[in-house]
Amino acid sequence: MSVNRIVIVTLVVACIAGVSCRKHSPLLGDEAGRRTQAAECQFGKTLKELGSTWFADLGPPFGVMYCIRCECVPYHRKRRVVGKVHCRNIKHECPKPSCDEPVLLPGRCCKVCPGDNDSPDIVEEQPPTAGVEEEKSLKHFAAVLTSKMTPTLEGAPTIAADRTVDYKATGRFTFHKRNLYYSFYTSVRPRGVQFVDMRGNILEEQVLTPHSAYQNDTDKVCGVWRRIPREYRRLVREERLQVTLLWERAELAITGQLYRYRTLATELYSALLEGSSPNAAGTAIVSVSTQAPSIHLTLVFTGVFGADDTANSPVTVRLYTNGGKERVVLEEVVRVEKPSPDINVVEVRSAVSNLDLNQMSRQRLSVTISSRSGESISGVVRTRATCELFHAPLAAPPENEDKSTQTTGMAWMYIDKLGALRYHVRLDGVTQPDVLGLVVDRRLVELEDLTPSFHNGWANGTIDQINTRHLEQLYNGELAINVATTTTRSLARGRLAPRPVADARDAPSPSLLVATDSLPTPSSGLIWAAVDNECNLHYEVVLSGTWSEDRTMGLYLEDIPLVAPGAPVTRRLLEEFAGNTVEGFVLGLTPTELTRLDTGVVHFDIKDLHTTKSLLKAHWRQVSIPPACLPHYSDNNVPPVSNINSDANLPEQTSCFHSDSFHDEGAQWVSRSEPCTMCNCHHGRVKCDPVVCPTLPCTNPTLRNGQCCPTCDNSTFDSSNISQGCYLAGQLHAPGSSWHPYLPPAGFDTCAVCHCNSSSLTVRCMRTVCPPLDCDETVALRRVGCCKTCPTPSPVTVPRDPAYLGDQQSSITRSKADVLAAGGCTYPVGRLFENGEEWHPRVFSHGEVKSVKCRCKDGVVKCERRRHH
Repeated sequence: MSVNRIVIVTLVVACIAGVSCRKHSPLLGDEAGRRTQAAECQFGKTLKELGSTWFADLGPPFGVMYCIRCECVPYHRKRRVVGKVHCRNIKHECPKPSCDEPVLLPGRCCKVCPGDNDSPDIVEEQPPTAGVEEEKSLKHFAAVLTSKMTPTLEGAPTIAADRTVDYKATGRFTFHKRNLYYSFYTSVRPRGVQFVDMRGNILEEQVLTPHSAYQNDTDKVCGVWRRIPREYRRLVREERLQVTLLWERAELAITGQLYRYRTLATELYSALLEGSSPNAAGTAIVSVSTQAPSIHLTLVFTGVFGADDTANSPVTVRLYTNGGKERVVLEEVVRVEKPSPDINVVEVRSAVSNLDLNQMSRQRLSVTISSRSGESISGVVRTRATCELFHAPLAAPPENEDKSTQTTGMAWMYIDKLGALRYHVRLDGVTQPDVLGLVVDRRLVELEDLTPSFHNGWANGTIDQINTRHLEQLYNGELAINVATTTTRSLARGRLAPRPVADARDAPSPSLLVATDSLPTPSSGLIWAAVDNECNLHYEVVLSGTWSEDRTMGLYLEDIPLVAPGAPVTRRLLEEFAGNTVEGFVLGLTPTELTRLDTGVVHFDIKDLHTTKSLLKAHWRQVSIPPACLPHYSDNNVPPVSNINSDANLPEQTSCFHSDSFHDEGAQWVSRSEPCTMCNCHHGRVKCDPVVCPTLPCTNPTLRNGQCCPTCDNSTFDSSNISQGCYLAGQLHAPGSSWHPYLPPAGFDTCAVCHCNSSSLTVRCMRTVCPPLDCDETVALRRVGCCKTCPTPSPVTVPRDPAYLGDQQSSITRSKADVLAAGGCTYPVGRLFENGEEWHPRVFSHGEVKSVKCRCKDGVVKCERRRHH
């Protein structure tokens, strides 16, 4: 490779690397609602982990550049640790070969000899994923969050806690496949979350989802930190990671440290314990046994001990009923050998009755921790703080001998903030089931009959009295939804599997994947899908039955506008997969793509990639796009021609979408929203122009209903009868009317006038005849109008845009140069306004914008939005 080529490639890499890390404003005050810069790198459409190295893949026509080595390096931006792509040319770093005839192997940059392994062109594309042992050591963590001061970087500003507002929280953290799922119980919903190291460096920062059906129904705060770098996984494993919740005011932030507790693996109930002092808080991790009714409490707390509590200090733990007359279920004094000003942990075990366990499932028990100094914290025992739901696709079970049944469906449910079980079941292929029940999967023992709530294909409802035993079975994945008839014990069934709530699974509901005729046996599936604040599309597919790992399938996303029959379908392959499940995301969808999803009919289609046949299909009905991901215009930035196909990064389109319709390349049409505006499609982009009316020879022209320009012919005209007018370029013109021809993409040709003959209904077009020049044509100038003029022209008539003059025509008997010299303006190009003149701008897709007024002042146009008081 020559030096010049190396420079060119390096510049290309730099352009990509220049936008590799997400650019965002700080979390607090981030009105757009997007996440701040993350501790990972984006290279093209892929995400890279901190510390990873790779060769630059520039796509066609460059391909992989094996002499361009890139790495994702961390760097500090104030208190944040963010990722940055650094690429360099390693050609000059190649070692001198030790043999006389080195070779350049495929996928290498340096010529090497046999056996040479020490070369800079050998990189590890991705660091290894977390192993089994690491997964075990990173499984479950908890934290207690208070307003206590936390360590910060040397020289960083110290923010004092606001003592007038006392926020507390407890968190649960589950590590799975390099992702850290987090959940919080807190009294007031925060705006954002940060993960911070022990020196105060912000490793990850997220804006929390403002609206979520699940989070509103459960009073939980849910989310996920995806793709945690190895270095940060080590901090989690060594319990040296902190979490901070943020509100609008910075002084309201609360922080806690993540610790591992073994009883989190069996936790069934949780409690947020709060005290009167700012730093007094805690959490209860509650495990139960329903076989021999008993309870195990792991109590994590801080701020309870006073200055006199130095060693072997006692605390009293009480578990009691909180409704009506108080009844003590458990009371025990536990001694803490070395009280800590930070985190203290005590454990209590006790036998209880089944009645006490069921009281706990109805949130009628509270727990209190008090010390001899008088400090105490307490809270209601609720279902565990972890954000999770339970879902299942429904299909015929293997033991069902009736293979002709087509009944399929899906189900999902979760525990709400009152401890009730909210369920949703969707059935396809059955009008009214004989029995629809929540059952124990192995024995089909019915726990609840859901049939009375079934209507129009859906069963939606709430089970208020779910006891501890059934709750334990639900969390352990032992319950199922079963559809039965009087003759068939199980027509369709699906076991409810627990899944953490975040991204796609935080959507209002999944979509049912219905089998097509290409599948010989009935099958079903469900797909969760959602667009996050970063404009990324997340999805998870779960299929029923057993799918061969040899069968390669493709998950496609396709959309078509709502009101455009016959419009082209946009189809995108999301992922190839095999088996029953697939979970992934599409990075950084453009505003144009998201606008199409937001305004169209969207489907998911699973196809067999070998036969290209569609296997299952789902209609994504509840598409919700964050406002920050859609195109946005400020008050004083009135957009020009609005068109969803205007994204410069998209390939050239062969059609245009405008006013709820698709138009072919080169077509012209009358705008539906503005009848006196003509539009055309040119290279996939819409261009619209207001109708320009020609000067008429008569003194008293008539403007007919439905027409944009007056005419000298006073006869009646029926615009619905095409035999009563002239047709030109697909447009109907009244008898006797005159008009400037519309010539896309330039617009109206004001130097030509067409006329519709009233008797013959024929069209004749003529161009303007220019007078002879009094000067040499080589020095003639083209001024306002169609004809050339000499350098010292006499005053000419400047036609005004009829879109700003209404039905009447007017003119300015001054030259354009004179108007501009007097402080006049041209806005946009070609429209002339006098100094001091005011007007409302026009947006072709919306018409005249009455709420915005523009004014020409001393040659400068200023537009302002009218303020409502």
